[in-house]
Amino acid sequence: MHILVLGATGGVGRSLVEQALANGDEITAAVRTPEKLNLQHPNLHIQRCDAFKAADVAALFTDNSHYDAVASALNTNQGVKPGNDLQRMLSNIAPQLQKHRIKRIIYCASAGVDNELEGERGQAAMEFLRHPLADHRAAIEQIRAAGLDATIVRPLGLTHDALSGHYIEAAQGIPAGNGRIARADVAHFILKALHNDAYIGQSIALSGV
Repeated sequence: MHILVLGATGGVGRSLVEQALANGDEITAAVRTPEKLNLQHPNLHIQRCDAFKAADVAALFTDNSHYDAVASALNTNQGVKPGNDLQRMLSNIAPQLQKHRIKRIIYCASAGVDNELEGERGQAAMEFLRHPLADHRAAIEQIRAAGLDATIVRPLGLTHDALSGHYIEAAQGIPAGNGRIARADVAHFILKALHNDAYIGQSIALSGV
């Protein structure tokens, strides 16, 4: 499978690239600063791309570029402040997928994006994260408007722990895990979902065991 990875220099994105290459997949990593990726592999193609620029995104989709699927691990520097970075980037990306008839996309969002966090602590967390969650929702709307075969990933608290391959999934609400998950395990799930059409149309929350 040839996978276009967006946000490949972040914790989830880089781990996805490494795991996919080990799995035998072909990867095109679209990154704003290629020097930050610092990986070499015969099946890895690194392309400079600023996803805020429509022309950069369009350049990823040349006549000789064919992707079976796209994985977005894009992030933003806006923190918890109001912003629309993710919406702006997906407004450039989703139409290109539609134009070039690439249907499959995995989008890594955050727990809370489905308003699924319950209880006093959950409501407080969603209030604190209301601006980034709103941006994720707007980005997801771009994906849905393009009619793509999407899987939305909703990880709970992210850690830098090593890959374990053990985590809990929930298609509704949140899983009864420990409330945290390694970025490498999020990448592990994304790769699994890319190779399993049963996840199309689902929004999956992830927690460590």
